[in-house]
Amino acid sequence: MKYCEKTYTVESVLRGHPDKICDQISDAILDAYLEKDKMAHTAIECLGTRNKLIVAGEIKSSEEIEIESLSRKTYCEITGTSDIEVINLTSQQSEQLGDAIKSGGAGDQGVMYGYACKTEYNYLPYGYWLVNDIAKRLDELREKTKIFLPDGKVQAVVEKGKLKRVTVNVQHPLKCNMEELEKAIKKVINLDGAVVDVNTDKYFIKGGISNDTGLTGRKIIVDTYGGLAPHGGGAFSGKDPTKVDRSAAYMCRYVAKSLVANDFATECQVAVSYNFGEDRPAMIVVTADGEYSEKITKFVKSKFDFSPNSIIERLNLRFTKYYPTSKYGHFTDPKYEWEKICEL
Repeated sequence: MKYCEKTYTVESVLRGHPDKICDQISDAILDAYLEKDKMAHTAIECLGTRNKLIVAGEIKSSEEIEIESLSRKTYCEITGTSDIEVINLTSQQSEQLGDAIKSGGAGDQGVMYGYACKTEYNYLPYGYWLVNDIAKRLDELREKTKIFLPDGKVQAVVEKGKLKRVTVNVQHPLKCNMEELEKAIKKVINLDGAVVDVNTDKYFIKGGISNDTGLTGRKIIVDTYGGLAPHGGGAFSGKDPTKVDRSAAYMCRYVAKSLVANDFATECQVAVSYNFGEDRPAMIVVTADGEYSEKITKFVKSKFDFSPNSIIERLNLRFTKYYPTSKYGHFTDPKYEWEKICEL
């Protein structure tokens, strides 16, 4: 069924959501390594709870990064406070993984998906694009006015392509004029004709990792297509571009978007899978307008190289800043390299 005929619900989160805090810190650490060492290999995972942040994962690099201070700096940028204890449990990447990547093969087995549909919203379903855009606008409003606090969520219900309802919940101070808060939020999101509910629960006082546990990679549906397209299960944040969980998902989106933009289909899904250590996908499948297309699949196989090294080179992934991708979805900003359209 095409996206425009569906009734669906999608969500996004603000920067101060506990899981998103962890995503952002993971990608900030990745960027710091790649800035000093373009060949660095990282798989950074963060867990935040009760004002403690555990940074774990595997790293292989010729350079060293002050992980504790960078984590605190990033946390302060997100929340406005540096009141956090950082516990660094990172370790060296195993030779078993390093050898596979060194030879150009995939560092793990897995399946990745990319999706696009013909809309004016960066080739994404309207509802998914909208909730991420609202989350961004709310973060900008908070930074400008300080009338609410960093944690929050946005949810939208779409019925047959039309926006039905939007629900916004943001963390707020104990002494807060809720009427003024609601008015300011409705003004900035500016949605005429849709029901907009703001903080129906009036007691969202505590938020972030001081109140709840956050974990890198737990918002993979927010990161991709809001549940409107399949997800292979692999997280993105904290992973360098040799990790196909990230790079191949970007490549699939690049191909799917290019196919739709070049009128091969009005809705397209590209799926790939890899086996550990192999430099070629075990599978490439293209679904166009809801059906498997043998013709387009053959075309994609002849036109695009899905080997890990080729993806990195084509999408310029060693020179990408990943920190911005950890906010508002990985496919919402047309400036990203994988969001550019290839002429076919």
